[in-house]
Amino acid sequence: MLLVFIILAATFTPIFAKLAVAEISPLSFGFFRFGFAAILFYITLKIKRLDLKFEKKDYPRLILLSFLCIPLNQFFFLTGIKLSLASHSGIIYSLNPVYAYIIAVLLKYEKFNYAKIISILLTAAGIFFIFYEGYSASKINNDVLNGDILLLFAVLTFAMYLTLGKKTIDKYGALKTSAFVFLTGSLFYIPIFIYDLPNFTLVNLTYKGIISFIYLSVFVAYFAYFLWYYALKRISISRLTTFSNISPLLTVLFSIIFLGEHISIYFLIGSLITLIGLFLMHRVSIDIS
Repeated sequence: MLLVFIILAATFTPIFAKLAVAEISPLSFGFFRFGFAAILFYITLKIKRLDLKFEKKDYPRLILLSFLCIPLNQFFFLTGIKLSLASHSGIIYSLNPVYAYIIAVLLKYEKFNYAKIISILLTAAGIFFIFYEGYSASKINNDVLNGDILLLFAVLTFAMYLTLGKKTIDKYGALKTSAFVFLTGSLFYIPIFIYDLPNFTLVNLTYKGIISFIYLSVFVAYFAYFLWYYALKRISISRLTTFSNISPLLTVLFSIIFLGEHISIYFLIGSLITLIGLFLMHRVSIDIS
C-alpha cells in the first residue's frame, strides 16, 4: 500500500499541477501549497510532542534544505509545468535517480561506477529527443522547450534536497526534519509571493483548481514527501526506485486521457531511451548491492 501511494502521488502530481497553474499564478500557488503543508507538519509535530531543536552545527544544512525544497524547487517546477506538458514533466522527473547518483558521487557519498556512465548517457540522449521538438520555430514549442529546461532545474534541486537531507533524516527523523524544512522554506518563499502578488487572483478558480490544491498540498507535499523517507527505512532502495519508474509511464497515459496532450514521435523515442537508461542504472545498482 505504501508503494502504491507513492507511485500514484508521483503519477498525478504533474497533471494536477498543470490544472492548478492554469487557474492560479504558479508562484502564488507554490506559496499557499507549501504554507498549508507546513501548518499540517507543525500540527503533527505538536501532536507527537516533538520540538524543532537541532544541534547548532546542523542548522546551515537545514537552511540549505529549506531553500532547495521550497523556493527553488517550486519556482522551477510550477513555472516549468505552466509552460511545458504534464507528460514531459513525468519523464523529466524520472531523472531524479541519475541526478541523485551524480550528486552523491561528487559529495563522496557513493563510489564512482563506470557501468553507470552508459545509463547516464542514455538518459541524456533520451532527454535530447524530448527537447528536440521544442527547437521548432513555433511559439508553442518554444514555450514547451523553456518549460522543459526549467523542469530539469526542478529535478536538480529536488535531487539535491533528497541527497543532502539523507543524513539529517537519519539523525532527527523524517517528521522533525520535514517540519523545519517546510516552515523555514515557506518563510523564504514570502518575498517571491509578495513579488507575484499583482498576478494573484481567484477569479478563474474552479473545482479543478480546488481539488488540485488539496491533492498537491495534502497528499503530495504533506503525505508523499514524508512517506518517501519513511519508505526508505522499510523498503530497499532498489525496490522502491524500480517500482517508482512506473510513475512516468502512468503520467504520460493519464496526461493523454485527462488533458488531451499530444504525444510526438520525438517524445516517444526520447521517453523509451530515457527509461531504458534508468532501468539499466537500477540493474547496476542491484548487482553492486
